[in-house]
Amino acid sequence: MSSLKPEIMFSNITDFIREVTAGREMILGTSSGVDSSLVLMLSVSVDRKRVHPFFLYDRATPDSDFNDIDLLERKAGVTIERINIEPIERSFSGTVVTDSDPRIFGNVKARIRMTILYYFSNLYSGMVLGTTNRTEYMLGYFTKYGDGACDVEPIMHLHKNEVRILAEFAGVPESIIRKKPTAGLWEGQTDEGEIGISYDEIDRQLKSIESSAEGKNVSKRILEMIASSEHKRRMPPSLLDK
Repeated sequence: MSSLKPEIMFSNITDFIREVTAGREMILGTSSGVDSSLVLMLSVSVDRKRVHPFFLYDRATPDSDFNDIDLLERKAGVTIERINIEPIERSFSGTVVTDSDPRIFGNVKARIRMTILYYFSNLYSGMVLGTTNRTEYMLGYFTKYGDGACDVEPIMHLHKNEVRILAEFAGVPESIIRKKPTAGLWEGQTDEGEIGISYDEIDRQLKSIESSAEGKNVSKRILEMIASSEHKRRMPPSLLDK
């Protein structure tokens, strides 16, 4: 956990958002997960009138997520617009032969969501706020040009356990903080189930890497995820700098 107190961390991030957005409208996707819920609470603390949150759901979205969105909406004091992306998904599936691997279409869903967010960003001349945390960033556990596409990343410096602590301070509903993290890419999908390691253990191992040139007791799975996702943390290669 950061040595900073939650109230200082909260203030630092809201100051950062205020400076970077510079009065522009703030667009973000709220999945009812802890990361996006924290970003929503941070952004409404900056300026509620400039925040435009969207809940982009489909048939794989459980009923509990709708309940959590209702709770979050009341807590944040801002309307969260609900948009069913199922028709877009069906249109894509009817146009392109889709693979049976759910991860491939899961990436499509993430990019559909980001396309919608950028539509509203253009409409309102705003900026898209990202919701990726440091743990996901280091593992590459995000979709390139999907949930990894944004204009500003308010919580990318926070590990998952720090997100939970700050979310509690920010007033995110308890049901959201304690629920199993999921990207909602297919029915029954959970982050920890897909990765195969708990977030607490992932954070412990990542901090071991960050504090040592070699890292101690780091699993092969974590090292492979970091190595294979390096392209996600770099700009596309080109000859501009040659």
